[in-house]
Amino acid sequence: RWNRQSKLDIRTKNGKAIEPGPYGTPTAWFEDGTWYLFYERRDAGIWLATSKDMTTWTHLQDDPVIRPGPGKYDRDLVAMNQIVKYRGRYYAYYHGAARGMSPTLWTTNIATSTDLVHWTKYSKNPLMPLSENKSSGIVVHDGKQFRLYTMHNKVHVHLPRQK
Repeated sequence: RWNRQSKLDIRTKNGKAIEPGPYGTPTAWFEDGTWYLFYERRDAGIWLATSKDMTTWTHLQDDPVIRPGPGKYDRDLVAMNQIVKYRGRYYAYYHGAARGMSPTLWTTNIATSTDLVHWTKYSKNPLMPLSENKSSGIVVHDGKQFRLYTMHNKVHVHLPRQK
């Protein structure tokens, strides 16, 4: 059972309120006493704001930390699904798409970072063939290996390739 507490108060780097939404696909990360909130604005990029109290959030920079493109798989639209920290590096699982494709084909992708602000997209994105429409990937460690779950019109599980 959930109760709405309030609207998010997200501010620019210098403390001004950001323009009204819509915003979506929030992904939170907590580390060293700071909350990190990744969110998209009309799927036009992924922004990052931080908070100590989860009430007021302030951008670390006013530009997106992950932008669409340049590949066709995320040319116009991006949104983050999950952050995983593994061996000192952050992995962002995000979905992306190109406008104008019918149907819109969403992809699952990875970007990496060492500081949560500067991201490098994986050179072999998307993780699934563009024609498969498997997006919104999240990974879960089952005690032995990571499992990648993708979804759009249905949920799929993907296991690592055997060496």
